[in-house]
Amino acid sequence: MPLTDLAIRNLKPAAKPYKVSDGGGLCIEVAPKSIRNNKGSKLWRWRYQLNGKEQMLSLGKYPFVSLEQARIKRDQARKLLLEGKSPSKERKAEKVRQQVVSMNTFEAITRKWMAVKSEQLNKKYHKQSLVRLEKHVFPMIGDLPISEIKIPDVVRVVETVAERGTVVTAKWVKQAISQVFRYASQRGLCEFNPAADMRDLLPKAEEKHHACIPPSELPELLKAIEACKGDDVTMSAIKLMALTFVRTNELIGAKWNEIDFDRAEWNIPKERMKMRRPHFVPLSKQAIEILKTLHTLTGAKEHLFHSQRGKKAKHISNGAILMALRRMGYQGRMTGHGFRSLASTILNEKKFSPDVIERQLAHQDDDKIRSAYNRAEYRLERMKMMQDWADFLDKAATGGDVIQGKFPAPQAHAQQ
Repeated sequence: MPLTDLAIRNLKPAAKPYKVSDGGGLCIEVAPKSIRNNKGSKLWRWRYQLNGKEQMLSLGKYPFVSLEQARIKRDQARKLLLEGKSPSKERKAEKVRQQVVSMNTFEAITRKWMAVKSEQLNKKYHKQSLVRLEKHVFPMIGDLPISEIKIPDVVRVVETVAERGTVVTAKWVKQAISQVFRYASQRGLCEFNPAADMRDLLPKAEEKHHACIPPSELPELLKAIEACKGDDVTMSAIKLMALTFVRTNELIGAKWNEIDFDRAEWNIPKERMKMRRPHFVPLSKQAIEILKTLHTLTGAKEHLFHSQRGKKAKHISNGAILMALRRMGYQGRMTGHGFRSLASTILNEKKFSPDVIERQLAHQDDDKIRSAYNRAEYRLERMKMMQDWADFLDKAATGGDVIQGKFPAPQAHAQQ
């Protein structure tokens, strides 16, 4: 006879455990009184046979699991049995799955992804990326299991960042979230990427370019650099930046063990490059001359541009270069990064191969095979181009009419 809630409530504990059947293998087991439970406990159980052997599956305690809920659980377990599955093993597997889900929160997976990315990014950019995620993303979806995050959750995060007036940051956040989901889906931690297609979610942000003078003003800048009475280390840094057009952080962090005077080359290790890829810089005769003079000042130190300020500073800062340009009258008109824009614009105008220029700028090549090929193929071309560039700057510094024609505006390059 099927059980009722009233009949279950009236079941009293006895000296020994006993079971009362509800039908279909479902029964409720009444335990004896105990020190902890004076009324005794009531546990739902379902008896079934699998491969000719009798099995017993626990379905929870009454009244936390009601009579109706116990019958639903029985029917669910019976369905598994009819499919040839073991209800007991499936339950254990489900518990494991739930544990995996609870451990694989968006924040946990993101930190694993960041650990992998740290091998490709320089330390500064890696730290900045993590700070952005901790500030904008983790407070909103960090605690959610990554498999349960839906498109509206991602939209809410991205739009919240954008509403603060930081559209560029919002786009970075959207891209980062998408990359985390790609990482997770490849490892079977989620089934789809909710940030995969959000092209129309954000307005187009106005690009912010690094300040850079037009090519026609380059001769005056070079004259100003020669005439500037700043400290020798900082002025050497500016001159080398003009000759090599590397990124500012790559320049100021340069170490003497990266310079090969015999081969006239500067090899920047991947640890100091933003995209974690070693970079080769051919050194012109002019660059070698500056380095030899600089060596008499800082050759005993680790860094080329050793800082004299304080014990913690190992090398000069980006601010030192900006302040020097400011003293020359170029505040808001020229930055260290501006030398990269100038070099790209002028070298392209002088018909050097765009691929050679891009490799020397250390821009990311989406095709990794092509990128590896270019590193070897363009070595001689880059050496010639860098010497031609140095000779060009020498002529420009004399005030000769070396910049002819109407140049396009200097190409602004992002900090790739």
